[in-house]
Amino acid sequence: MTESTSRFIDRLTLETVDRDIFSGTCHAGAPLRAYGGQIAAQALMAAGMTVDDKARRVHSLHGYFLRPGRTKDSIIYLVDRPRDGRSFSTRIVRAVQHGETIFLMTASFAVTDVGPEHQFEIPEVVTPDDVPEMSYPEILALDPDSALSLNYPDQALIDLRIVDHEHHVFLRDGRYERMSWVRITEPLPSDPLAQASALTYLSDLTMVRTALSPHFEMHDELQLASIDHAMWFHAPIDTSQWLLFAQDTPVARGGHGLARGLFYDRQGQLVASVVQESLMRLRRRH
Repeated sequence: MTESTSRFIDRLTLETVDRDIFSGTCHAGAPLRAYGGQIAAQALMAAGMTVDDKARRVHSLHGYFLRPGRTKDSIIYLVDRPRDGRSFSTRIVRAVQHGETIFLMTASFAVTDVGPEHQFEIPEVVTPDDVPEMSYPEILALDPDSALSLNYPDQALIDLRIVDHEHHVFLRDGRYERMSWVRITEPLPSDPLAQASALTYLSDLTMVRTALSPHFEMHDELQLASIDHAMWFHAPIDTSQWLLFAQDTPVARGGHGLARGLFYDRQGQLVASVVQESLMRLRRRH
């Protein structure tokens, strides 16, 4: 894979090295720095490729960004299989580069059972057709140093439309909220693992910016990075169709900022939830 990769699915593709060992390459984000969402997506792909019962679909993941990944070298994904029970399979994945673990993930897969159902209703928001498209220069101008700007993938592959992008997140009814529409611009395989991995990729695009936005005036003074990332998958996903990503930021304290997000499809079904904690601390003088 190179920066000229023209298909999104290639960004999830791994090479099998040995049993439970896989290799992948990440596209460039910031100079020599891999995009964290892609590392998480590839780690989930690696975990799922070791689950033999394909009726078991990923229902959750918990990942920790430990070191920056580099884009010029391959990343090795080492998968451990701590449990295959009657209903659940658990996997632990280490992403290793140059002998160091850069990312650690626990992923759980489960059969789909029948049980009670409820969900938050989809927020009232304008349709994606009513949100202006944003060019790459416009995104960069919003926040030149954010994870979104540094890691934004080829715009030909992803269509991201931030509602009221010209405004920072404001306090409304005691909550800081951000709404975005997002989709992948080409059809992907209907395979649930590929779809869940693609959504994992998308989920890391704007979370740091959401947590930062109430304090944007401090932007130049802060060191920013994703610390950990958790997702839960609730329903079948089609990432080539518009998804509403409704985000809020309940708290920032102690040099960390928390952002939460809910993914809804156009029919109003809540398909996934995500929580991310970001490093948001004053730059240290060395």
